[in-house]
Amino acid sequence: MKIVNKYKIYKDSELLFAKIDIVNYLKKNKPLYVNFLSFAIMELGTNLLKHTKGGEIWLLEEDEEYLLASLDKGEGIDNLSWAMQKGTSTYENSLGLGLYQLSQNDIFDFEIFTQKDLGSVFLLIPKDLNKKFVVLNENYIGLNVSGDFFCKKGRFFLLGDASGHGVKANKASKFITKYFLNNVFSCLFIDDFFKDLDKKLKENNLRSAVLGICEITKNKLNICGVGNISMIYKNNEVKNITFKDGIIGEAFSSASKYRYDFTNNSQFFMFSDGIDEKLMYNITKSINNIYLLVVCAIFYSNRMDDKIVLAIRSQK
Repeated sequence: MKIVNKYKIYKDSELLFAKIDIVNYLKKNKPLYVNFLSFAIMELGTNLLKHTKGGEIWLLEEDEEYLLASLDKGEGIDNLSWAMQKGTSTYENSLGLGLYQLSQNDIFDFEIFTQKDLGSVFLLIPKDLNKKFVVLNENYIGLNVSGDFFCKKGRFFLLGDASGHGVKANKASKFITKYFLNNVFSCLFIDDFFKDLDKKLKENNLRSAVLGICEITKNKLNICGVGNISMIYKNNEVKNITFKDGIIGEAFSSASKYRYDFTNNSQFFMFSDGIDEKLMYNITKSINNIYLLVVCAIFYSNRMDDKIVLAIRSQK
């Protein structure tokens, strides 16, 4: 999943521009969505201006499907069930009839996160978009290269963060990705993989990196990693998993290994240090939809660093 564009909404002219720009984009790429999302932009944008003093609207894309998000860092909604009721717009300072109407459409699921003193996120997700895993990343504005990287190889997922930023970090991330994709891989021999990668990075004078790798089998989730990579496993409870076993290419030690049940309702999240770990843990406890969760993690993590989240859910 990628962010197609972001729009700051703090005045009427910015909302109008966002609507025109998104509509023009969808006319070329997804005309079926134009009428509904045009209506949704105005309802969500008006809500931002009237009740939160402004926020952002994001257009996101995954596999030629489009998601629309409204995000703010306001006071949150005290009574969400009341705010979603039909006719709420007749009350002073209400959120308006628009939220009810958005929830009653046949094309999109309407997901909502709200928390006091943190804010609210509204996300429209196409009903037929049901992926097993989601990746969302956000780089520095105007920066074309990043040290954060992700790739998938069969049942294996790799997420890493090369030291620093810019061209040198990006060079290391590309090398590690290529090495991962071109080598026979098994979590049973993960220490050998890390040691050989460590050697190759030093031989090529490339920067160090921290890595997390997971393997999805039919009923199990195998996790291994090296360095300070944060992960969360969610089934009947939420567990933090953080590797602190050294850094590839710099100070290497044996990898940690974990094995978890990955049947119905299991979810797994791996994320870079640009994501606030405490925040991620808290919203993971309160949000079940992984699309909504990764959007919230990106938006509410204020650290000045690249941000990337990998979210995987078990098949139903």
